[in-house]
Amino acid sequence: MSGWIDPSAKFLARVEPGERSSMSTHPVYVISGVAGSGKTTLAHAWAPTMGAAIVDLDVVAANVVDTALHEHPEARPWQINAAYRVQRYRCLIDAITSERRSATVMAVAPFTQEIAGEAPWSQFVRDIGGEPVDLVWIQTGARALSERIALRGAARDAGRSDAAVPKPPPGVPHHAVNGELPVPEIVASLRSRFDNEG
Repeated sequence: MSGWIDPSAKFLARVEPGERSSMSTHPVYVISGVAGSGKTTLAHAWAPTMGAAIVDLDVVAANVVDTALHEHPEARPWQINAAYRVQRYRCLIDAITSERRSATVMAVAPFTQEIAGEAPWSQFVRDIGGEPVDLVWIQTGARALSERIALRGAARDAGRSDAAVPKPPPGVPHHAVNGELPVPEIVASLRSRFDNEG
């Protein structure tokens, strides 16, 4: 990242080891996929059937992004998202750990680094309070991604060179779903797969 931005730690809340040990173990379903894969749409359709709370990165970290954009008006949202990734995901982790004390959680974000391999995934699971955590990965083709990104017209997609580019599957155990199927069909499949637990 160029020198126009200082990814300071002012949004970063330090969490000491063992701080989360007293929390309960309500399940967390991590919904991952690239931009336009349908993560938020799936979460909003699936969560009510499971009595789950939705924790969406774009929502819980909005203040971080808005503040940084105000301080750096020349930057594009995707540049801010990249430069402030640590702060944004800290907001997400804190929200997950708070919500799962009282309810099942569906966490919505790309989770690109977290799902890359066993070590980062294990660290993420520890950070949110431990198991049970299940990873759902939405696989969607390039054409569908392009159409969805164009349709939603989100500012955060403008100028991104990696938009509408499918990624390889996670490097950790996961439940893959076809993001091009009708959403009710995907939800029914997941409900069956997870045995209606919520």
